[in-house]
Amino acid sequence: MRTTSTAHYDDGLVRVDDSGVTLRHYYFPFGIEKFVPYCDIRAVDTAVLGNWNGRWRLWGASTTDQWLPLDVMRPKKDTAVVLTIRRVSPVFTPDDPELLARLIRERITAPA
Repeated sequence: MRTTSTAHYDDGLVRVDDSGVTLRHYYFPFGIEKFVPYCDIRAVDTAVLGNWNGRWRLWGASTTDQWLPLDVMRPKKDTAVVLTIRRVSPVFTPDDPELLARLIRERITAPA
């Protein structure tokens, strides 16, 4: 069970705290959140969104190995964050993708 800790980043769609990353509105069709602990994250990258690679996908799979949680504002955003984990990689569009990617990188590379 996850304990409540101070958020380092929270824009309503994604939360980064001391335990890991919480993606809200992740699972279709009920919008249940997904929690990813730092130990499960192999890499974090940013990707430019374009008309043919996810900008218009509001929720669901863009490929067989990526999943985008619900974000109705995604068409107005330019950059996504990609978490590489074991199977399906979450691809999400936070309000400040560069800051969020940096915060996650700091936590996955920090000594335990």
